[in-house]
Amino acid sequence: MSHMLSLLTSESPIQASSSMLCYYINKTAGIQNIRVMREAGCLLERIIFAKERVLFEAWPDCYLEIYSQGRNETNLDRVDCKLYQINEGV
Repeated sequence: MSHMLSLLTSESPIQASSSMLCYYINKTAGIQNIRVMREAGCLLERIIFAKERVLFEAWPDCYLEIYSQGRNETNLDRVDCKLYQINEGV
């Protein structure tokens, strides 16, 4: 069973009142590098192993960069963090 890595810390630079809680799963068989990005730069960078799950905080204007290693190339996906937001009221 996969373990969940929580990236929420008391030193988080994101204020709880303006942030959203997000959840990402590496559904691939390989390692991915993820970055939570904002216009001002990178807020968080982590390596996520195959089938690993991660919780992170982000502002509504943040996006997630997902780097995956393929055959002889590195793939990059940029996705709005809102797509990974946890709906706490559901």
